[in-house]
Amino acid sequence: MQTVAWIFGLGAMAALFSIYQQTGRKRLLICKLCADVCWVVHYFCLGGYGGMVPNLVGIFRELVFVKRDQKRWASGIWVPIVFILLNWGIGICTFSRPINIIPIVASTFVTISLWLRRPRLTKLISVPVSLAFLVYDILIGSYIGMVNESIAILSIIISFIKERRKKA
Repeated sequence: MQTVAWIFGLGAMAALFSIYQQTGRKRLLICKLCADVCWVVHYFCLGGYGGMVPNLVGIFRELVFVKRDQKRWASGIWVPIVFILLNWGIGICTFSRPINIIPIVASTFVTISLWLRRPRLTKLISVPVSLAFLVYDILIGSYIGMVNESIAILSIIISFIKERRKKA
């Protein structure tokens, strides 16, 4: 199981690194969807169900958010609210340790950031999300998660530097 966790953790890392290099919202969401699938398997293999739940909900969230510009039903303000409530509901039902709250809170902010139409704001809100998941990964012993969140923060910084250079 440990090997499978590492393989899917590496896949999630690659997808998450590429998220913050995207300039378009749809491509950003597709990268996030791929990362969430990998994180579900990774956290399941580690027994980190607190981290698995928001990523499982995230799979469905991204599938809906990708359709936001194509389907009217996917554009209502109720959509992110439903995903936030779903995350908290499942999180409370599967609650086993206080640290399980960390990924649920982080996922609330992820949902808000992905709902926004401006990738720059999505990236900005992702910094505290990555810090929260970094703490969670430290507490559950997910070394690949720790590396991932550190790389995610670095990727966001690189993205902002690239944006600034384009403007200059």
